Amino acid sequence: MKETILSIPSPLGPTVTLCKNSWQASATPDVTLSIVSGMHGDQLNGLYLNSRLTRFLNDVAEGRETDFKLKGKIQVFPVVNLHAVQSGTRLWSFDDLDLDLAFPGNEKGEVAEQIAQCILTHTADSTHGVILGTGDHLYEDAPHAKMLHADRTTRKMAQSLGLDIVRELAESSTAKLNLLHHWGESSISSLMVSVGKPQTLDRTLCDSLFDGLVNLMVHTEALSTSANKNDKTDVHFFRANGNYCVLSTQAGLFTSEVKAGSFLKEGDKLGELRDIYSGNTLEEYVAPQDGYLVTLRHHPVLYEKEPVAILLTEKKSGFWPF
Repeated sequence: MKETILSIPSPLGPTVTLCKNSWQASATPDVTLSIVSGMHGDQLNGLYLNSRLTRFLNDVAEGRETDFKLKGKIQVFPVVNLHAVQSGTRLWSFDDLDLDLAFPGNEKGEVAEQIAQCILTHTADSTHGVILGTGDHLYEDAPHAKMLHADRTTRKMAQSLGLDIVRELAESSTAKLNLLHHWGESSISSLMVSVGKPQTLDRTLCDSLFDGLVNLMVHTEALSTSANKNDKTDVHFFRANGNYCVLSTQAGLFTSEVKAGSFLKEGDKLGELRDIYSGNTLEEYVAPQDGYLVTLRHHPVLYEKEPVAILLTEKKSGFWPF
């Protein structure tokens, strides 16, 4: 069921509206799973995934997906930053606020702050939460799950997705302004799924993740199924202190020689930086140690001290034991 949860008059055009889709088996569900996408206007993979999930859940509710039944409550927020999506930009240029740095929000603040407050209010009764995103601006992420609170429940949620890589994030002053942090503060078992790069819809990646999200719904008991489910996937888990950022020391044109999602050995070449005017090689980048290449710069113009890549090191193989 589609529901408008926020309506803000616009001075020059149509009203700004925020909608959600929801399905539930009973008036008082034991489990509520919230799935949020479109936090930034350039994150297209999440929009596509939530559109597929919406169609699937409509089919479940109407009896066309006979292997599945609603058991709890599922609510999907497909497009959070509507104006940014419409303009094709990461942020909405009118207020230029990053929605994922606007939490807990303010019902009397800027539009982004009102939207943040509304999202937090409508997910407050959730038992589980998932944010769908992509790599940051100018970067590509290999498919992986990120979490702030790596407790047993959240790790098992991540395992149910069927992804190879799960990453713990370090707490920071900036992180305290995002939705994932506030869900954790409210004891909502939550994680973020990052896949691909901004401004790009990769259907192959999304389609491979769709089954994992359905399996997560079953795992959290928001759905039940008569089909076999598999939560036994081996997962590589990386602690927050295992993130290694490779930085440039000069400015120039970056060309990569590896792909995000690769396991690298110490000394493997990541790419090189060339002078834009002469074409001469300024520096080469190599893996400082063995690790998994989770994030890679895809935009070639690089400034001094900007990240080239992020490697995950100190791997802990498998999810058992914790």
